[in-house]
Amino acid sequence: MMLNENITEKPQLVDHDGVEQAKNTLRNKINYFVADSASLTGTATDIAHVLLHELSGFVNKLSEARDMDEVNASVVSMKQAIGDIETKVGNNELRFPYQVKGLDVVKEEVIERANGVSELL
Repeated sequence: MMLNENITEKPQLVDHDGVEQAKNTLRNKINYFVADSASLTGTATDIAHVLLHELSGFVNKLSEARDMDEVNASVVSMKQAIGDIETKVGNNELRFPYQVKGLDVVKEEVIERANGVSELL
């Protein structure tokens, strides 16, 4: 198939195309300067595993607590594992992408993706 040499115009971008290009540019920067997709997925998986493990321990201990001392003791492991995160966020040592994007935007993305995947299942 031969391309028509008379075609010189570029396709016109619509607003949505510009947004998609900006997203792709940002994703490329993240991939280059921060981590590739597989590494980011690994980090997200690590976070999920830490939270699942700590939450499981918390729920099990809390379900057996008979007084406030035991309730307080049930959170010790979780506090040791992730308690410093709140302080780092509060001191601006750590900033999560969802904070930059905005919680409402992130929740809407989660809802859209969850519903989309659920519809395909």
